[in-house]
Amino acid sequence: MMHRALLSLGLLVAPLTLMPALAAGPWDGTYVWEQGLGKNPGGIALFVTHTLKINGSDCRIDAQGVQSDEHIRCNATANGDKLDVAFASFADGGMNNQFGKKIYAPNQPLFTLTRQGNAIATTWQGYSKNEVDTTGKSTFTKQGSAR
Repeated sequence: MMHRALLSLGLLVAPLTLMPALAAGPWDGTYVWEQGLGKNPGGIALFVTHTLKINGSDCRIDAQGVQSDEHIRCNATANGDKLDVAFASFADGGMNNQFGKKIYAPNQPLFTLTRQGNAIATTWQGYSKNEVDTTGKSTFTKQGSAR
């Protein structure tokens, strides 16, 4: 009888010991950057929306807008006020984009986010969607918590 009581107690306590591992990290959430590309000849604003979703060390980048529809699985490594984002694969698990081109190497650094007060600065590395130098400027803005 004593063994059953201890086993039951163990089964109740074990899930509670996992709770801290499931808690949201300080960078977890959704970040958005609206990249302005100017205007077309008709005066309509052109842009690409970059959405970064972070959940622990897993992340995803979706770039959608003018001539862009790219979906990347990435790895996020937090280091205090910095978050390093590196390429894992495209959304389909492959190393080539939808046109069959290899743009990134596995674990290639894409960019680093750095908290600067209420702003988040971006240091660009291999991410191919940024053709304008915005290094050190606030680009991504946190939208909410991870889901």
